[in-house]
Amino acid sequence: MVSFAVDICVVRAIQRQYPGARVHATRVLLATSYCLAVFHSHTFANSFASAVLALSFDLLSNIESNAWKPASRSTLIRVCALLGVSLAFGTFTHISFPMFALPIGLVAAIMLLRARSRAGLAAMGIGGLLTALLITLVDSLYYGTLQLRIVDGIPHVSGTLTCTVLNNVFYNSNHENLATHGIHSRLRHLLISVPTLFGPLAILAVLKLWAFVKFPSMQNHVSFLTASAAVSALSGLGILSLAPHQEPRFLMPMLPALAICTWRWHRMAPGYFWRVWIAFNVVLAVGYGVVHQAGVVPAIAFISRTSSLSTIQCRLTAIDSVVCADTRRAFEVGEHVNNPRVKTRVLLFASYMAPRHLLAQPEFNDSWQARVELHDLVSMDDSQVQGLLQASPRVDCALVQQSPDAIVAKKTAAGDYQRALLVVPASVDIQRIVPPAANYSVVQLYSYFPHVNFDHIGEVLQQPLARAQLGVFAVCSQE
Repeated sequence: MVSFAVDICVVRAIQRQYPGARVHATRVLLATSYCLAVFHSHTFANSFASAVLALSFDLLSNIESNAWKPASRSTLIRVCALLGVSLAFGTFTHISFPMFALPIGLVAAIMLLRARSRAGLAAMGIGGLLTALLITLVDSLYYGTLQLRIVDGIPHVSGTLTCTVLNNVFYNSNHENLATHGIHSRLRHLLISVPTLFGPLAILAVLKLWAFVKFPSMQNHVSFLTASAAVSALSGLGILSLAPHQEPRFLMPMLPALAICTWRWHRMAPGYFWRVWIAFNVVLAVGYGVVHQAGVVPAIAFISRTSSLSTIQCRLTAIDSVVCADTRRAFEVGEHVNNPRVKTRVLLFASYMAPRHLLAQPEFNDSWQARVELHDLVSMDDSQVQGLLQASPRVDCALVQQSPDAIVAKKTAAGDYQRALLVVPASVDIQRIVPPAANYSVVQLYSYFPHVNFDHIGEVLQQPLARAQLGVFAVCSQE
């Protein structure tokens, strides 16, 4: 639905501004864009920010069409209010949204001032302000900084408001916070993210910009809509390039902006442009839609599935560990243990942050459950990971190898049982975090192919079959 919204808003904006325009080529370009098909179908905040930006362009084109028509005064005021709502909502969607949306707000204000529509300008401001206040109120109630109680039928409000946008700005202004997510070159967006996301479309946009500067006659055909789209793409890319942490998905809102500012050139593009465009999107769709981080969800599903069994029996071993397995797979280890408290610590290293909701477990369930805790080690170096593995509960490696389908956990001083699982891609040399001299080891329980982390693409290309995997290992020791 998000990708469809981008399609509709972009095409409507162009057709409203240029009645009778042939936009079939633009429709084909959007329909075949892997960025739209793959990234916009994920529940990224950037996906929603991209859709809201496309909606803002649609509303801007509506304002440009009605700003100088006295008969459309009521329509203009309504659309201006909706644009204010859209810009405010997008700002709360993702911190990168204002970088792309600022030109839209400025262009809309300029048009309304030229049209002497103070009512439209006021409607846009009021719509944005009310939306921001409403979202701030909802966020404050959700996060608990603001409490609403009904006493004797009278509402009582206490606490403070929380503006998540400001909190986001403060967080991202701290270099140490960004370092936990990764520090990148300032040229990463320009040299890697833009070519990776848009490929031939980015080249088309550069050629359009060059022609615009080289041939002044082209400036006579520029509308407020296309000008704001071009400036939106440039401002978003320029401002986000100043940040030390850069991910390609941050530039997703550039797609509707580039599609709008280059729309005339889509139908004039030669055949080889479309052949390169299709090939580019097929390759990247497979890369990002099929193999990139493909093993994360199956690995977490494996952990969740093996941590909740309908029929279970647990037995105590001679080395103070418990082995729990499905009763349909009979085994004899030792003394039977009734309802042991078992906890699984999952350590995820050098991979995409796993969706925690897949590990959610009900408070009460007829099935036996081992509680699962997920720890993301993305910001840790090798020595920190080694220290964490060394401090983890370790069972006997031989016992794990004898019962690979069972849960083998170590008894702790608190009387419960714990096990530690390491999730790491095969592109990482396991000896980096499990050196031969360490007093701990790992036993592989599960692997998924294909799984590629593009940060380690060099290692994967050296041994594609061996390295393009994600493994789940039990942390153990040779007792």
